[in-house]
Amino acid sequence: MSSSLTAVAACANARGRGAIRVLPAGSVVSRLFISVVATIMLLFFAGCSSSDSIEDVERFAGSLPELFQQILDTSDPSPVEREAIERAIVAGKIDPADYEAGHVRYAQCMTEHGFAPEYRKTPEGYYVNLGWQAVGEDNGIDQHWECLGDNGLLDSLFRYQQGNPDLIADQRLVAVRCLRGLGLIDAGYTVDDFDRDWLARPGPTFPFDVYEASANNCMYYAGYGVFKDD
Repeated sequence: MSSSLTAVAACANARGRGAIRVLPAGSVVSRLFISVVATIMLLFFAGCSSSDSIEDVERFAGSLPELFQQILDTSDPSPVEREAIERAIVAGKIDPADYEAGHVRYAQCMTEHGFAPEYRKTPEGYYVNLGWQAVGEDNGIDQHWECLGDNGLLDSLFRYQQGNPDLIADQRLVAVRCLRGLGLIDAGYTVDDFDRDWLARPGPTFPFDVYEASANNCMYYAGYGVFKDD
């Protein structure tokens, strides 16, 4: 995997005992990584807008093709990823077939290493990585990074395309808009409320069930992975 991909892996999800929180800046609070759910543009842009108005928010790029071109210009994707991203620039979006192929490569790679990743597919066609069981003393982290080598960037870009097509830079606002669209929070709930509930101790205190699939998908799309043991 390229050093650029390592840099953009700013938000890895984790799975541990009970409810766990993964901070958006990349803190790991459990010994098992689940997936690169990268806040990808933190590599290229600094700062986020805290405005809750869609007209005023800072964006990663003016369009998806512009974003894809920025990635090609500033990172080192694998050959198979580069071809898929180049096709996406022409077509205006990543072909779900290219994303699915990348997901299959990752899953097969992890399986060949003896791990059995589990997934939940969102209505938008993105796979939420639910983790895997350790094999003996091996927790699979090294294998995870290896297996992301030719699909990690494509996975992150497809997540933005499906879960944040407006390319909003403030991931809190991404979560709030998604949750509001599902009717899980009211119109008066702001990014400041989200911060308060996310940072509450000993754990998040949101006015919705963060483990319910639709809410969990919103959180995951925004770069906030929250999971618990079965």
